[in-house]
Amino acid sequence: MQGSLRVEEIENFSEFESLRELWNKILQKSLDNDIFSTWEWLWCWWKHFGKGRKLRILIVKEKNQIVAIAPFMLSHYNFLNFGKLAKIEFMSSPHGDYNNFILLKKENKCVRLLLNALMDFSDWNMLDLRDIREGSATAEALYFASVSNKNSRLKLIDGTYCPSIILPKSVDVFVKGLSRNMRRNLRKRMKRLRNEYKVEFKTQRDFSSVEEAMKAFFRLHQKRWRSKGKRGAFASEEFRNFHLDIAKVFDGKGWLDLRFLTADDKPIAAAYTFDYNLRKYGYLTGFDPEFEKYGVGNLLKFHLVEECIKRGFVEYDLTRGFEPYKAKWATVFRKNIIARLIRGGLFAKTYCWAIENNFLLWLSNKLGMHLSAEYS
Repeated sequence: MQGSLRVEEIENFSEFESLRELWNKILQKSLDNDIFSTWEWLWCWWKHFGKGRKLRILIVKEKNQIVAIAPFMLSHYNFLNFGKLAKIEFMSSPHGDYNNFILLKKENKCVRLLLNALMDFSDWNMLDLRDIREGSATAEALYFASVSNKNSRLKLIDGTYCPSIILPKSVDVFVKGLSRNMRRNLRKRMKRLRNEYKVEFKTQRDFSSVEEAMKAFFRLHQKRWRSKGKRGAFASEEFRNFHLDIAKVFDGKGWLDLRFLTADDKPIAAAYTFDYNLRKYGYLTGFDPEFEKYGVGNLLKFHLVEECIKRGFVEYDLTRGFEPYKAKWATVFRKNIIARLIRGGLFAKTYCWAIENNFLLWLSNKLGMHLSAEYS
């Protein structure tokens, strides 16, 4: 306990379910309010991927009012029986593009209190909090925790870049900010496509159901990546089922925008995006490689930017990953931060050294060796 602040643990799924309405009310008032911290995202994720993991949601209360939430979980991993890790992670890792504490106030005190509370549990040997948005209240509070105690073992490490488009007030201003070559290509390719096909933009509401729209998106995504000799994100039935659920839930909340570019009524490009808090989050895309010469991915993205500006959105977040197609559009580049603490154990220390020196990546690429989750 620190002053009037106290920490409580939620480890029961039904107790987490009961927080649904309160969770999102707190999130709406929080310092880091994004789509991946919503109760709906975390609940769906846990339903599909929580098996073998343990909920460890920590909440900070002040006079019986929740002022902070840490959506943690405990996961167990092994590396070809050479060693085991018991990791504290954010719920929905690695599928959520951003992870946060939900903080209303006194963020430095709350985060320090939450980290101290974790130390009372003896069943983990590594804290591995990934994809914390650079500049967020969560990142700043973790930085404060790492430097305020000289003996702190908490390390902050740079993660992946996250390109984003800060949206101006008008489409004309946005267009003027594009390169001359990009403006010319967008006009030329759309004109060519319209000359050869009946071109339309559609959403999930133009399909018989959200499920049918998602299946059309899955096909486009997989077709694109298989043409490059890669599996694609939706090769996994588990991952497909998770996103089918998320899409249905988000559609009911008004958060889903699954947009298609069609040629003669055939979907040729798709963007799976979420609209939340005047921001668009671009989660994944797909297109038919037969139409690549028209730059259909860029044509669809420009349409989405236009729609965002018309609706008064402030940002189109292209989310994590520094792919070239994102870099062409981005006006800002943020980094995600990783917060890591090794509690003890030779294997945990060796594992972190291997990550930070890209040794595990080399093993994975050369020998197919990787860390795997343990399920009970």
